[in-house]
Order: sequence, then structure tokens, then C-alpha cells
Amino acid sequence: MKISYLHIVLLLLASTTQAQSLTEYYKSLHGTTDGCKSFAGVLDETFDLELLICGDKGVYKMNSSSDIYNLNIETKGDQMEIIEEDSQGRTSGYITLTKSVKGYEGEWRQIESASRYSFELLEQYELESQKAYYLTRLSGIIRGRQVHITIDHSNESIEIEELHGLQGRYKSNYTCQNKNCHKLTIKPIGIIGVNTIEVYKDKRGKYKLIVLTADQNREASELQIVHQVQKKTKAYSDYRSMIVAEYASFNNKDLDNYLNKMQANWIKSTSIQLRELHKEDPIEIVSDRFKHQANSWIDVELWTEDFLSGVQYKQYNWKSEVEVTAFAYYIDKSKSVSLNSVWKDNWSNDKLDSKIDNENSTWVVNRSGIDKVYFDRVTGTQRETFLYSDLKENIDKRSWLNKLLDEGKIKN
Repeated sequence: MKISYLHIVLLLLASTTQAQSLTEYYKSLHGTTDGCKSFAGVLDETFDLELLICGDKGVYKMNSSSDIYNLNIETKGDQMEIIEEDSQGRTSGYITLTKSVKGYEGEWRQIESASRYSFELLEQYELESQKAYYLTRLSGIIRGRQVHITIDHSNESIEIEELHGLQGRYKSNYTCQNKNCHKLTIKPIGIIGVNTIEVYKDKRGKYKLIVLTADQNREASELQIVHQVQKKTKAYSDYRSMIVAEYASFNNKDLDNYLNKMQANWIKSTSIQLRELHKEDPIEIVSDRFKHQANSWIDVELWTEDFLSGVQYKQYNWKSEVEVTAFAYYIDKSKSVSLNSVWKDNWSNDKLDSKIDNENSTWVVNRSGIDKVYFDRVTGTQRETFLYSDLKENIDKRSWLNKLLDEGKIKN
């Protein structure tokens, strides 16, 4: 079996987690595990864990860490109040759980701060996780015209692309109409004769479309799933740290390896930073529990059948800025490409008069132009678009960008 670079990094991070099992550890303390129940669990919907409950005592650990925590448990009907103790016998957290259909659910609370994280347990060894998606591309009919509908679940937007005729495009943020966002609506100003579009996802995972026309008629049709880009997560946690990396899985070996490696490099560099932080302050105290947190995610900006562009975001609670890095990848050629190579006569996008002057910004390829992107912790993603129609005289005709423009895949 081929082991990816990402797997190697995570194996290195968690190399000591298998040193002692929970049952071995508990047995060494109490002599027996008779009457104990094993649970699989997840903290903050991300960090997998295993837990052993033995009456009013127990132990648990995160799957990515060798740290084992002792538990003192008080059961009241369908509820459990649990005190978490670290390796030095200090109370480091509280866990409150309520009996659910599949096991228990509740929250973990930090002992010396307001930090709270969801906590779920299942009476089985593997969690039944629901699939999460970055993107869902659907095919259907709107008023007699065949369209592709791409739902961007991360940015809560929908893009409608007409496949024949005028080949028009419409993009807008959508509004969720229920808790799980299985019903969403948009008001597509610009699509002739259409007032509102509703997209439904039923219990079987099938999608349906209802168009409310300008004259208040309702037209219903089925939608077919063309492709779904699954959201993958790699997570690491120990006493002080929480690291989460999200990435997209397109079911394309070379592309998926490219995105995996991007996040693997980030995990590796972040773990090095954390080791340096720990060297500066080697004595662990209770308030250090989950003190250092970092997460990275990928936003897909443009996705065609043979091209992908997006932005990798990297956020740390010990840094004031959110770092951003753009990427562009030719799917059919299995290679990454750079904007630096598309300009002629030594011209560059840095010569554009941009209002975004933050050093921690990046340039990314989008459908109608190149965007300068910056992430503000308060207002979120900020962008400024420079249209291809204004840039064409500076684009090398032999470049990959000009080829995409000639093919009509990235312009309005």
C-alpha cells in the first residue's frame, strides 16, 4: 500500500499513541476492566477519541495523542457529569453528557476559561460520520434550458451555468430554509422569467428543483448529481494543541495528492512552530489545555472540467494575521501553474492599482478576472477584481491563461 506524505506526517505526530491501550492503562491502575464499556467519540465534531467507562471511573484519550486522562463520573438518570484529570492529577476539564439515540452527546468545558467544545460518544468502535462536501454540481432544466448548478457549501453560494444557447452564468449567495440546509433558495435577478429558485435535498440524498416564475407559477423538476467534492479533515490534538486541516477530495488521484500535500506541508510547518512555542514555555499548567489552536481550509474559487483555482487559508490563535496562499492547477495536465508566467514584457499583476495594500494578500484566478484576496478576522474575505477584458493586452498569447480565455471557460 502506498503511504502518502500526509500519512507520514500524521504518523510522526502520533507515533506514541499506541504505546499503551486504555484497557491496559486502566487495568494497571484498578486491577480489572470487568464491567467496563468502550466508546468511540469525537470532540468538536473533528477530533476522534476513545473512552472507557467503568462505573464511576473511566479513562479516555484522543486518537492522535498519547495523553490519557482519568475520569470521575457521576450518573444521574440519562445524564453524566464527568471530571477530567490530567496525568498530574489536576482537574483539567468538565464533560457533561446526555443519553442520545446512538450513545451520549454534550460538551467539554475548560476548567479555567470559557472554552467549550461539543463531545459525542457512540457505543461502537467506529463513528458513523456524515459526509460533508465542499461543492455539489447538479444538472437540470430551468424553463426549458439545460443548466449546471454548483452549490458551494463552504461559501453558501450557488452558481447556475447555462450549457447551450447564450451560455449565461448567474452566481449568488443562497438562503438556508431549514436547520440542515436541505432546502435553500436564491432570487436570481437576471434569469428571464424567474422570480425564485428553490433546491431541495430529500432523505435519500436526491435533489429537486422548484422554480417560481415571474407570473407566480411553480415548475418542478429533478436534478441529477454530476459530481460531489467531498470535504476531508485531518486533525491532531494533544494537551496544549489543536490542529485542523480541511481539504477537498475530487476523486482524481493526482489532484487529490496535490491538495493533500498542500495541507501536509502546513501541518508539518505548524507542528514545528508549536514545538518552538513549547520549548519557550516547557512547564504545562491547567490553563494551557488546548491553548494553541490552528486551522487551515481551502476555498475553491474556480472549478472547470480541466482547471482548478483556489485559496489556502491558515489561521493561528497566536498570530494576528490569517495567512492566504493562492493556487492554480491544470487537472488534465496534472500540474500546478502560476500567474507569474502569464504576463508579457515582464509585466506583473503587482503593477495593478489595488486598494488592498495588506502584505498578507494573494492573487487568485477567478471566472471573470484575477482577484486580490485578503482575509480580515472581523469582516472575513475581502477581494478586489480586475477583469480579463482590462488585462488582455498584458497577457501572453502563448500562456495557459490565454488558452483558458480562448476556450471561453473563464470569462463572462
